Amino acid sequence: MSPEDSAEGPQAPEPQRPASPRAAAAGAGSGNGDAVPESVARQRVGEGGLNLKPSGRMRTPASADAATGQAEVAIENPVFSCRDVSVFYGAKQALKDVSLDVARRQVLAMIGPSGCGKSTFLRCLNRMNDLVPSFGHEGRVLYHGQDIYAPGVDPVAVRRRIGMVFQRPNPFPKSIYDNVAWAPKVLGLKNVDARVERALQQAALWEEVKGRLKRSALTLSGGQQQRLCIARALAVEPEVVLLDEPASALDPIATSAIEDLIHELKREYT
Repeated sequence: MSPEDSAEGPQAPEPQRPASPRAAAAGAGSGNGDAVPESVARQRVGEGGLNLKPSGRMRTPASADAATGQAEVAIENPVFSCRDVSVFYGAKQALKDVSLDVARRQVLAMIGPSGCGKSTFLRCLNRMNDLVPSFGHEGRVLYHGQDIYAPGVDPVAVRRRIGMVFQRPNPFPKSIYDNVAWAPKVLGLKNVDARVERALQQAALWEEVKGRLKRSALTLSGGQQQRLCIARALAVEPEVVLLDEPASALDPIATSAIEDLIHELKREYT
């Protein structure tokens, strides 16, 4: 019905509900093959998104300034600066000429179809790909200006400062306490009990498990196990947390809890 035919006049459009924040800090997209508009990506991550195309070439979403011909403002003192990063597994090229900067304490999402290289790129940021015998790379990955692939750089030290949580929960077959305390103990860090409690609080799990820390972590639900894995990564107080589709194997309620947690964590982590 047109406004002229309506007795009540034109109706105001209904307000749109804000999109739920999802995806990960420097975390990967859904990987289910669905195309996600860049505007939706920005809503989901709250601050910015990246679209990784099937060819493995990453590009930043076009901004309003770029559309008007104005240059985008460069990120000052980025946590990561990646320049022309290409990745190979033997003769197969998985990524081609990826260049981007990552700002401090920002949730950054990578969105793209399955197999386009999201996980490969994430694993480049803390040298997890080093564990793959056929891995090779070109280009530079700078962490606070230092090339993490330069000769003499200890990959274990890199992973301590740049933690990672994987797609499926992978708790150790140990107690809840031992899962979180394991890395601080191995690294010889002090105040392990305080670190365990703080990490579980940051992962929004403390109130649920504080009375059963000695029980097996395998008795937790899937969502609780994933939050335990996040707490395990936070126990050594990294600066950056990489999340590779952290909610892909979880139900909607657990997924919502992970999404909320990610946006709480960006106050202290990238």
